[in-house]
Amino acid sequence: MTLNVAHRGDPSSAPESTLPAFAAAMALGVDMVEFDVHQLADGALAVMHDATVDRCTDGSGALAEMALDEVRALDAGSWFADEFAGVQVPTMAEALAALPEPVLLNIHLKTVPDGSGEFERAVLAEIGDAGAGPRALIVHHDLPTLDRLRALAPELRYCLLPDTPDGFEYIARAAVEGFSVLQPGRGMMSAEFCQAVHDAEMVANVFYADDAETMEQYISWGIDGILTNCPALLAQVLAEMRSNR
Repeated sequence: MTLNVAHRGDPSSAPESTLPAFAAAMALGVDMVEFDVHQLADGALAVMHDATVDRCTDGSGALAEMALDEVRALDAGSWFADEFAGVQVPTMAEALAALPEPVLLNIHLKTVPDGSGEFERAVLAEIGDAGAGPRALIVHHDLPTLDRLRALAPELRYCLLPDTPDGFEYIARAAVEGFSVLQPGRGMMSAEFCQAVHDAEMVANVFYADDAETMEQYISWGIDGILTNCPALLAQVLAEMRSNR
């Protein structure tokens, strides 16, 4: 059955990509939680979608130019609701600790590193320290970064994001590069695409669906997972479709 992949935790009930959002997703019993990782100026790993802190905190500036103590001093909750005032931007270690077994992890790396391997080793160290390797899917748009990660930790699962709007070209490129997990965009979705994914012995988690009609359509096509900003709604849709079988 299709996986319920909570995008940035549960951003419908708590500020996205924060510990309260992850707790809300866990309370729903989702199958997988997606979160984004950036490397800061001091080498620390922080969880936030954007490359800047402007949208989701009371600060401004690029994450890559800030140290961890600067980022931790920001309020990452008030923008969403007063009750979340003082919520901090989490570190990668905190995110992993907040997402224990059995939930799966969709770890979207946003930093494009310098090729030294420092970023890749830091990410893998956090995953190893948390014992999260068997549950982790590491996602990136940069093939050289993924190649370095695969060389360091070939036992983990990896996903190369598409660089083409054509779903069938995406399948072909992933196959050539040795990836078996895909994360297609909405524009790629069709029954034929889902069948081609499975014919190629791959799995795909689509980004994204936030309304019941689209969720139902993707599920009927056999998509393996749906990233959603509305995990409670997806849980309801999945439960209803199971009961109607």
